[in-house]
Amino acid sequence: MLPTPDPADVVRMVTAGVSRLVSDDLAPDERERQLDALAGLYGERTDVRHPFAPLGGRPMRTRAELRQHFAGSAGRVAGVRSFAPTDLVVHRTVDPEVVVAEFSYAGTADRGEFAVPCVLVIRVRDGQIVESRDYADHIGMARALGRLEPLARVLVDDTMRAPVSPNKAQTSRNLALRMHAAFNALDLPAVDEVFADDFYSHPLQSRGPGMVKERWLAMRTAAPDLRTEIVDLFAEDDCAMIRSRLTDDSGELIEVIRVADGRIAELWGARTSPVGT
Repeated sequence: MLPTPDPADVVRMVTAGVSRLVSDDLAPDERERQLDALAGLYGERTDVRHPFAPLGGRPMRTRAELRQHFAGSAGRVAGVRSFAPTDLVVHRTVDPEVVVAEFSYAGTADRGEFAVPCVLVIRVRDGQIVESRDYADHIGMARALGRLEPLARVLVDDTMRAPVSPNKAQTSRNLALRMHAAFNALDLPAVDEVFADDFYSHPLQSRGPGMVKERWLAMRTAAPDLRTEIVDLFAEDDCAMIRSRLTDDSGELIEVIRVADGRIAELWGARTSPVGT
């Protein structure tokens, strides 16, 4: 039987695993094994939160949710030549299960060298993380990985900051924006907040947020740099129409969503081809 990992060793394995996903050109089967290993460092029941996430974030409470999170947020990034944890210092606390880790994710990219500070407060029980608070410089990470511009567009858009009691049209508009922001960031945990449990996609004739995650992952696996840029957005009552341009110049998307109880309940859509094709 292998010895139970020390909490400090678990921190090192997590940061090294994330770094490998971001910087190494892994084959699909290697990537799946790495995701399994990374998720396996967490308990079947856990509580992981990112208090400083710019767009907010819901707690992740299962190993499956953590695996989805790493699959969506930690992937090979174009232009990044190195990415690794540096200057790791692990502080022990009076609670033997809890450690505080200070470190930076440092590396080189097309934009130059970077170092993004991070602090983890984690509780490790029987060699697995059962609670974690991840305090990272998300803005600095977005800048280092070339993702600052789409994040900034969402942050400065006043329509994303809904009033205390938004009307139906405002809610529909905000959800349309959040849907595209989540797709562009491949923020899979946000899918459960944006789409209703019984969401139905008419183009795919499929139901549920899980189907959305599978579809988005397949699209981004086939085209890692694919993003959408909203061209027009109209909202009225519980519906919104979105016209967006695909950044791979393969055409435009026309989507109509219906909102119920604060989440997207239905979606109709069509894809147009660029002029001249």
